[in-house]
Amino acid sequence: MKQSEKINSLMFDFTELSVVEINTLCEGLPNKLLRWLGANHPDNKTRKIFFLKTNILIGEDTVINQNFIVSDNYEQLLKIGSRVAISPNVTVICASAPNNSNIKYNDFVKEKLIVDLPVIIEDDVWIGANSVIMPGVTIGKGSIVGAGSIVTKNTKINSTNAGVPAKQINTF
Repeated sequence: MKQSEKINSLMFDFTELSVVEINTLCEGLPNKLLRWLGANHPDNKTRKIFFLKTNILIGEDTVINQNFIVSDNYEQLLKIGSRVAISPNVTVICASAPNNSNIKYNDFVKEKLIVDLPVIIEDDVWIGANSVIMPGVTIGKGSIVGAGSIVTKNTKINSTNAGVPAKQINTF
């Protein structure tokens, strides 16, 4: 089957396909395309399969809404727990670098800013729309991240965190 036929089937015939059939259709597709399908597919259950195929660990009953962007160089740097709710337009950055820019040769940039660090989102977390999770952060079990927040530090268990940068605003 041609790549374009696989993609067409994955996008439009997903209600008629089993998980095994979806996984089979994904074989041979590049990670960039699988991530694009994960971010843009209309069905949450199918969307999760694409992210799983690109080295993201995802627990049971987790909902990942559209436009979920992950920067991890397709390495296993992101772990998402069970019963997590990820709202639309959330970005998780595990790997960060200036790509082809010559600033990558700057000592400060090399030592402090170019990173490949895991991000862990523990069970029962709710991440609000348009939030950004930075490298090396753990979102504690039962935490809430308010919409539009940029999380630069670990959050405590059962806490609400919001703002730029995100700060804890309460616990429950």
